Amino acid sequence: MGVVNGNLLIIMDTKAKVGVIVTDKDGRVLLIKEKLEKKPVALWNIIKGSYDGGETIFEAAKRECWEEVSLNVELIQSLGVYVSEDAERMRIQFNFLAETDNVDAGVAPKEEQESRDEAIEEVRWFTKDELGKMNSEDFVSARAYELLHDWIAGKAFPLDTCKQVGM
Repeated sequence: MGVVNGNLLIIMDTKAKVGVIVTDKDGRVLLIKEKLEKKPVALWNIIKGSYDGGETIFEAAKRECWEEVSLNVELIQSLGVYVSEDAERMRIQFNFLAETDNVDAGVAPKEEQESRDEAIEEVRWFTKDELGKMNSEDFVSARAYELLHDWIAGKAFPLDTCKQVGM
């Protein structure tokens, strides 16, 4: 907290994130199962991570796919921007749809994951029908669940609706 021009200023923990739904040539979606500190068990998630600058949001999305599941991907659409917040924190997540020709996704070695504060236990390809039968409780966050269901419903945008420009 601070004071600006006599007004109380509350500084919120705000982070930019990137999220990626990765599909294969058969239209299946790759999810990761990971254990987060705040959850008692490992749950399903899309590929996502922090965007801290020093690269474009597009590069960050591709990097996360490589780091989390060892896949090179091509970003093909924007899936919008989702904002989540509570009284103390805000997350702004730029979401993308990506394709890969390689279905041999894998989990990074434990030491490598720990260096990035990750705990991915499993990767698995899902059909749209399988995803449609899953509950929000199966996922680590409402953002991941909502994003998948919005994508299944056809909510996608041209990739150039996102543009990174200089300051």
